[in-house]
Amino acid sequence: MLDMLSVVEAAERLGVNPSRVHARIREGSLPAEKVGNQWVIARDDLRHVSRHAGPGRPLSPRSAWALLAVAANRMAVSDLSPSERSKARSRLRELLDSDLVDVDAVGAKLDRCLGNRAERRLYVAAAQDLADIRADERIHASGVARSASNMSAGGSAEGYVSVDDLDQVVDDYLLSEASRRSANVVLHVVGAAVGQQALSLKDVAGSPLALAADLAEYGDVRELGEAVRILHGLQQARHG
Repeated sequence: MLDMLSVVEAAERLGVNPSRVHARIREGSLPAEKVGNQWVIARDDLRHVSRHAGPGRPLSPRSAWALLAVAANRMAVSDLSPSERSKARSRLRELLDSDLVDVDAVGAKLDRCLGNRAERRLYVAAAQDLADIRADERIHASGVARSASNMSAGGSAEGYVSVDDLDQVVDDYLLSEASRRSANVVLHVVGAAVGQQALSLKDVAGSPLALAADLAEYGDVRELGEAVRILHGLQQARHG
């Protein structure tokens, strides 16, 4: 059974009144189960919610991609204004110089810095279609689908896709929208305006920093741990 918390325990971890937890349950923004007369919340679901509840305004899609460009040291950096380059480099230093011990805090930082790089969509596909989805040239493998993630993706598919291709991909594989627990396909959908920047979807999908953000979005301990491992590698490379 999943590690479950009471409403009071969940409220303590979120730093809110239990009535706010009950309100989140009623509105559907916090998954919960009824056990007897009490609501209980899975620890992983609470971690996912708390990661998005921290302070700080998320970066815009353009600023998120500027950060990825600077981290990748690509020629795309030359397409940024001096101000954009300076801000992106400062944000990268701040991210990589931060304390990487608390995995939930790291996940929150990645979400604020890179959460708007793409829109994360969850789907369920027939198991026999997963291999074709992973091989589809319109979908650039990312997250758990990349060997650098140290995760097994045999029963799932994940990748970046242009918003212009999304509807056709959904139709081709009869994808249905799914919950976080039932999804076996994760698509990071990139809008046309963002996709016109010099970094290609392939560049982003292959970026270690984007990979860390992809994994952190799962909000689970193992994926968060791998995201931290990747950031440690970037940190060492920067100071090496």
